[in-house]
Amino acid sequence: LRCLVGSEMCIRDRYYLDNMILGMKNFSSLHRYAVNGKTSGNLACIAEIKNALVVMCSPRGCGFHYRYHARARHSAFYDLECLDLREKDIIFGAEEKLCTLLRKLDKEKQPEMIFILPSVISDIINDDIEGIVKNLQAEIKAVLIPVKSQAFSHMDKVNSRKIISEKAKQKINAKFSSTAVYPGCGYVEVMDALVNNVMEVQEVQPLSINLESFIWGYNGAGKVQSMVEMFRRMGIKVNAFLPAADLNSIKHAPAAQLNIVRRKKWALTMQERFNTPFIHIANMQDWHGLDGIKDFYLTVAQKLGIQEQAESVLQDDFLTIQDRYLALRKQFSRYKFCLITHGMAALVDAINCYQKDYGLPLHKICILLSQDYYKETGINEELLNTFRNKAMQTLASVNCEAEIVLQPDDKELEAAIDACDFLICDKNPYYMKFAKPILPDFIDRSVWSYQDFVYIMEEIANILKMHIQPSGNLLLRKVDYDLDYFPMRQNDDVSLAARAMFSKLWRQRK
Repeated sequence: LRCLVGSEMCIRDRYYLDNMILGMKNFSSLHRYAVNGKTSGNLACIAEIKNALVVMCSPRGCGFHYRYHARARHSAFYDLECLDLREKDIIFGAEEKLCTLLRKLDKEKQPEMIFILPSVISDIINDDIEGIVKNLQAEIKAVLIPVKSQAFSHMDKVNSRKIISEKAKQKINAKFSSTAVYPGCGYVEVMDALVNNVMEVQEVQPLSINLESFIWGYNGAGKVQSMVEMFRRMGIKVNAFLPAADLNSIKHAPAAQLNIVRRKKWALTMQERFNTPFIHIANMQDWHGLDGIKDFYLTVAQKLGIQEQAESVLQDDFLTIQDRYLALRKQFSRYKFCLITHGMAALVDAINCYQKDYGLPLHKICILLSQDYYKETGINEELLNTFRNKAMQTLASVNCEAEIVLQPDDKELEAAIDACDFLICDKNPYYMKFAKPILPDFIDRSVWSYQDFVYIMEEIANILKMHIQPSGNLLLRKVDYDLDYFPMRQNDDVSLAARAMFSKLWRQRK
């Protein structure tokens, strides 16, 4: 991921490099099967910050493990120090040991900031890390930032089910932002620490924004660059990229007139402390396609009072891509597509993405739900019907007559696929057996400029042009992957049992 500091742009941890090289174990898989503790989220956030060190208040095993942390397996976290808690420290306390280490790091490495992360051990013995830091700060040149543990940091079933319930009530074409607030896998714990311990009151600068630099999806750096360029042409200045900034930029973050954020909790904290309003991009599919891109910039411009100027820039950009955009839609209209999805809550987003935004004519929509779908999501028959009715309304609004097939058997699924020219599905090799050209799922390819959107349409056009039939001789076809829990294998009883146990424990948590 690129770290953006002021007007400079430097390459730091490339967050999605694993996905680019491996094409497997993507971000959703990481969360479903490899929950690695919120410390990995803490480190993923701190990795973007310039001139920062980390001290983990943990035994050496935790420090060793998290140097090779789950969110960036290709890039070890070398700026991580460990307190190396031993049995004696756990019994009698490790205050002096922590102070000695912090003094040493401050003198030898001279960082701008040192983050102190708690661990399960330090939380259990109730170490007063904040008190230690407060007493020691006068001796240390670097800013000491204790990251307060916020207990269970991953989204639990209460919040996830709340989001699904609220999404069911969302009006067609309305932007979605749930009332659920959760720490966000350790990432927001660090962001809250920056707001509470580093940021200072500033005079607000007109036409300035803070832009959260994290979790914009594949090619996140390119997306952020597109935003920055568009904002520049509208007369909007980026005050700070958060958390990808240095100490001075983070201190001056409250000078911005508006925050644009992907995670809401820290923005609420900043709004409470500094009265900085924010726009929450909760579901990027709400801002997908040419209409979504336009809505995004006009929403920002309206908040800043420059709507007319923004409309002029957007109109100029649209004219540059209009002919190619319409030509590509005409090209796509010659085909029929079968969409396979594994959930109901995002079905409206998928219809809008493929049918309305890209112009891919959906002919069949097959919904394959896992055996634990209802237990894990909390969706009942009433919510299921609500989502299905919303999908039907959406199809009507985009003039699409696609047939929705819920839980088709093998024969029904094969018939639906045979009736179409292309299959839109995920990466599971299971779908190759139907010998139908596959268009990979593009729903997560949200971009923030008209030109970038047309580039994606060009990619789709190239795939359709090749019209490649899956080969029955691929080695990948020889492995029986589990349909519900790809990339697990069907005969991997140990992994499947572990997955089932995690799911059961997660559902029992109140």
